[in-house]
Amino acid sequence: MNDEPSPETSRAAAPPANDELTLGKSSIFKLFEAFIKLRETSSREHKVFDQTLRQARDDLRAGFNSFAGDTQREYQKLRQEIHGEKKVSLVLLNELLEVGQDLEHIVAARPQVNLPGEAGEALTRWADAIEVECRKVQAALKRHGIHRYDAVIGELYNPAQHERVGSKRVDGLDGYRIAEQREHGWASQQPEFVLRRPKVIISE
Repeated sequence: MNDEPSPETSRAAAPPANDELTLGKSSIFKLFEAFIKLRETSSREHKVFDQTLRQARDDLRAGFNSFAGDTQREYQKLRQEIHGEKKVSLVLLNELLEVGQDLEHIVAARPQVNLPGEAGEALTRWADAIEVECRKVQAALKRHGIHRYDAVIGELYNPAQHERVGSKRVDGLDGYRIAEQREHGWASQQPEFVLRRPKVIISE
């Protein structure tokens, strides 16, 4: 019996050559190098993306803040203009009210004079013309939402809505009640917005 190994068995059991080991290690090293390079590239790209995203966010925030500031300034400007126009309108309405009340007083004080001839006719035409102008002013006030405001007899006196011009004792009324209206007032379409308070006499 021959115990010596055969040449085929000797070749199969022989360790790998140095060239084969070097080739395998080289492939693994290349794979790791490629992985490390890919990781470094990904990290750089991630940093660039973060910087771009941060810059875009800062630009967007700055743009929004600028837009909000411009909007606020324009709103305040518009509000001031509207407020100024309202003040001017209120002044004009009060002047119109003043003219209207003066015309009412003139019409109410129209004398009953019967003059003969042309003098009497001229006086009548003049008084009629004043009444026409008075009606025109009343119509203009109505178009602007201004209406006559009367005090209610017996209601409690309110300085914000009534102008006290006197007082008197009235049977059946407690103190500080509206006893008499001497002159009507004026108000806007909003009931609480009194432009001109009615002049009243209150109970004692």
